[in-house]
Amino acid sequence: KKTVIVSLWGDLATNIGQELLDIADKSPVVAIKSLKVGDFQGVSLSAISKSLVLIDPEVPEAQKLRSWYDSEGKDTAMAALSSGSIPSNSGNRSVYSDRVTLSHITSNPSLGAEKPAFFSIRGYISFIKADQAMWYRACKTCNKKVTESTGAGYWCESCQKNDEECNLRYIMVVKVTDASGEAFISTFNEEAEKIIGCSADELDSLRSQEGEDSPYQLKLKQATWTPHLLRVSVSQNEYNNEKRQRITARAVVPVDYAVESRNLLENISKMGVSQ
Repeated sequence: KKTVIVSLWGDLATNIGQELLDIADKSPVVAIKSLKVGDFQGVSLSAISKSLVLIDPEVPEAQKLRSWYDSEGKDTAMAALSSGSIPSNSGNRSVYSDRVTLSHITSNPSLGAEKPAFFSIRGYISFIKADQAMWYRACKTCNKKVTESTGAGYWCESCQKNDEECNLRYIMVVKVTDASGEAFISTFNEEAEKIIGCSADELDSLRSQEGEDSPYQLKLKQATWTPHLLRVSVSQNEYNNEKRQRITARAVVPVDYAVESRNLLENISKMGVSQ
């Protein structure tokens, strides 16, 4: 009796994802083979290249699940394994807690002066600068930054070892917009992957492809104007003896419109009570 978020990418998202979206009101049974398990928001599941997704498969387990859901499951309270809960180093709250508009953050320059402040926002990724430094070379063991060795390979100062290969990990800035305004938000690897829809290594391979319709530019364009729920931290950085506000994404979650509708109804109800 638990729920978990599963992310689909590429053709799976385009084809199977659209099919699921079209029949979501029928609550289909979904069987998925070969998923990547991560610790994003407690537990997260992501499709990989060899993932297999079946909708309403004709197997006993699916029939049993359907029978349970129709008789009692749809009215049963579920424990969420990944419904927006954030690890403790990210404010230990939900993307549905401390919801504010971007203007609430940007119009209060003193926020985060003494210690980081955490908020949740709902907004659109409105711009991603294509020529920014979007990633760094990382050690495959510890994810720390590596440097090119004099001979060959990459040197990790943290692990004190040289490897033939390294990974690319995102570290980029995106512009987020909501009804109240806009702000530039720093994102790191896990959060950026949720926004872009692929790994930094995959995006780098697209960047190297030339053509009139650049697949790299197209990928960034596809990532914009999609709504997200973001858990952000607000802190103060000093630059040229001037303190500046720094907003960092700590979690990025797709908008669950059913949950958003329930929250909206609850807020409207509270407004009626207060009056």
